[in-house]
Amino acid sequence: MGNGQELVTATVDALVRAPGSAVAELVRTRLRAVPGGEEAAVSAGADPADPLARAALTTAVGRLLAEDPAFARYLLSTELGPPTSPSTVQLRTAPADPPTVHLQARPGDGGTVQLRLKPASGRRATGGILVTLALVVVASLVALGINLGDRPLLQPGVHGFDHAATALRDPARAQGVLPDPAAMPGGWQIETAPQSGTSAGDGVPCFVQDACDQQLAYATVTFRAGPRHSAKFIVVTFATAATAGRAFDTMLDRVGGTGAAAAVPLPSIGDQSAARSHGADGMEALVRVGTTLLYVGDSGADATVADAPALTVFARLLAARAQQAQDGRTPDAAVPGSKA
Repeated sequence: MGNGQELVTATVDALVRAPGSAVAELVRTRLRAVPGGEEAAVSAGADPADPLARAALTTAVGRLLAEDPAFARYLLSTELGPPTSPSTVQLRTAPADPPTVHLQARPGDGGTVQLRLKPASGRRATGGILVTLALVVVASLVALGINLGDRPLLQPGVHGFDHAATALRDPARAQGVLPDPAAMPGGWQIETAPQSGTSAGDGVPCFVQDACDQQLAYATVTFRAGPRHSAKFIVVTFATAATAGRAFDTMLDRVGGTGAAAAVPLPSIGDQSAARSHGADGMEALVRVGTTLLYVGDSGADATVADAPALTVFARLLAARAQQAQDGRTPDAAVPGSKA
């Protein structure tokens, strides 16, 4: 990319035109460290045609990249960077006629790394050779300028990429995924205290009948804002992502009800996501992140389809906290502008 301003422009475009993309989510997270940065992203996203909002976002992004050149270099290795021809490295090991490793790095394609092994004629690669090749590949990645600590390719926990499949077996860890008052917007208070347990419990049945033993823990809490508006959060954990995916399909049928529900537009969140409206009775969102199944119910007189953005905010909040827990971290994600 010719200069830093082109990267700023590309980044702003991604935030405005593809706010749900992995790179946009990552930039939005970094903008929290820039005064007014997150607010600028929200304003520009709400009205992409507003030149003042876009100008404010451009200023915030420019400041972010100027203050964090390492992050700017990282963005150049994503789809925001310039398209380049793949760099190819061929590695050989003695003796003659050895296996050949072809390593291609495509920095213009999200840092994709392709590895092909061409065996020697009439020979099988031994375990020792494979181990050696693995070590050589790591060294070659570094030689190609790929920072192993910064690449989302090698960090499955980064939102928007393949999620980590860590199972949350402890009910206390499942409960930690639930938002606390500090993570919620102002005015929301706990109505029903958090509860958690193992396997299935009251209000949380076995979702996959032939795999009940793989349903590990659950946790739930209900918040209220004003006398008629409430939000219920449920977290259910599973031993594998595949079982959680099957549970998503089962739960989605229940969320859909008997035909009175209508689909509600919901941005892509986590690995699977969907939302339904039940008219005056409120809306529900279902999300799967790795081995967790997440439910958000928004009910009350104020919970209408027009309020779907609020449902999206809560679903994103729960998904972010679930990913943090599966990454081995203490969940601390909060809604922008919360008391956190």
